[in-house]
Amino acid sequence: MRTKHFLFSIGILFILNCCDMDEASNKVVCPNDASMVFTYMIDYTTNRFLGGYKVTLPHYIDSLMPVCEYNSPGDFGDVTWYDKTTNTRLFAGTIIGMGKGERTFPEKNDSPDSYTKLDFSSKKPQFISLYHDKYDNMANPEVDYLPIWNAIKDLQDTSWSTDSTPAYIYLYRPSVGVGDPKDWYWIVFMKY
Repeated sequence: MRTKHFLFSIGILFILNCCDMDEASNKVVCPNDASMVFTYMIDYTTNRFLGGYKVTLPHYIDSLMPVCEYNSPGDFGDVTWYDKTTNTRLFAGTIIGMGKGERTFPEKNDSPDSYTKLDFSSKKPQFISLYHDKYDNMANPEVDYLPIWNAIKDLQDTSWSTDSTPAYIYLYRPSVGVGDPKDWYWIVFMKY
């Protein structure tokens, strides 16, 4: 009875999100006319999965084109990432010098324990680093993507990933200047 209730709940969740679960392969499947961006947040210092959220795009697109609006923090700044083709906001947050900003979009995210884990790992996607300006590019260290991927590779929501799937990754640093890396986290955007 418990299993049926769980499967019913999962089915309702996928219907509401325009996606479905392929029972034979245990993979998420979305219709061809839908474009969904799955977003995951991973702690910078521990590579622990912090949760995520989904953004439904207004129409189908072949590929995600993340671009940003960035206001450098003298004291207060911000960054907003959106898809260039649809002008859909994907993430926004404040950046504070000598302090700590916060995510402003979305207001809430799904907790890590709300994600279904599978008994197998999906293929590591093709990571593409995002930078909010040329100085951000110079400030970021060389990135080992494997520990970041390991945090989310067994989620049902990444089950469709292949080694050619683009995964855009941005290091959100809400604290700069004397910023504390414990405040920072990776944001991974994957379009289905």
